[in-house]
Amino acid sequence: MSRIGRKPVPVPDAVTVEIGTGNIAVKGPKGELTQTLSREMTVEQADGVLTVARPTDRGEHRALHGLTRSLIANMVE
Repeated sequence: MSRIGRKPVPVPDAVTVEIGTGNIAVKGPKGELTQTLSREMTVEQADGVLTVARPTDRGEHRALHGLTRSLIANMVE
């Protein structure tokens, strides 16, 4: 899963992303989605892409890293 987690998520121009503490909201032309995320994962938005970072290389953090990135990518899509 860590290979998936490292890939940046491109954000189209018509989509807006709001990152909060432990949650993320994605609004676009097809509607709005919100998701509660693990507080251990760090989501950052820069230059039209979202990146997810994990605190350590422990197994559960690696799994959450890939899961978080996949959930966000599906919300944006």
